[in-house]
Amino acid sequence: HFSIHSAEGDELAKQGDYNKAIQAYSIALDIQPEDKNCLVARSRCHLKLGDAESALKDAESSLKDSTDFVKGLFQKAEALYAMGDFEFALVHYHRGNKLRPELNEFRLGIQKAREAIDNSIGNPNTVKLTSKGDLSYFYKYLDEKAGKKGKPAQRKKPAARPTFASSQSSDKQNTKCVAGDKTV
Repeated sequence: HFSIHSAEGDELAKQGDYNKAIQAYSIALDIQPEDKNCLVARSRCHLKLGDAESALKDAESSLKDSTDFVKGLFQKAEALYAMGDFEFALVHYHRGNKLRPELNEFRLGIQKAREAIDNSIGNPNTVKLTSKGDLSYFYKYLDEKAGKKGKPAQRKKPAARPTFASSQSSDKQNTKCVAGDKTV
């Protein structure tokens, strides 16, 4: 009976009826609770319905006895990605890629997880931290830590850094010179 319910779930999932597919897989899993492929299939349906937590639970169950089950690793990575846990998703995509480097799904997963991480925190090469604003609180803390009392020491203002606008105008000037325009 297990194979009948599992096959029914597969067919329902192909048709896009994920709720009924989950029901069929659940009946099959009542008969054989440890079936890894059925757990992964049900996980995929949960993910299609937007239930990433249930998808993750099924994917993790499929990995309980064998942590190198490739389909389970991929499904766990997909569930983690759907939950917004891009770093752990990236780890699992890498694990799967190490086991089966010929599978394109893991390479694509690595790429999309890296892009999601870059998009959520920004590219470190483009982020510039500046010390603008009122830093008197920090200076006061540093003076107290150093044991100074009374009037805080005078602090030097940070040197002005070129801004994007000023480098843009110099680029325009350079472009005019290269183009032969003498008005600089």
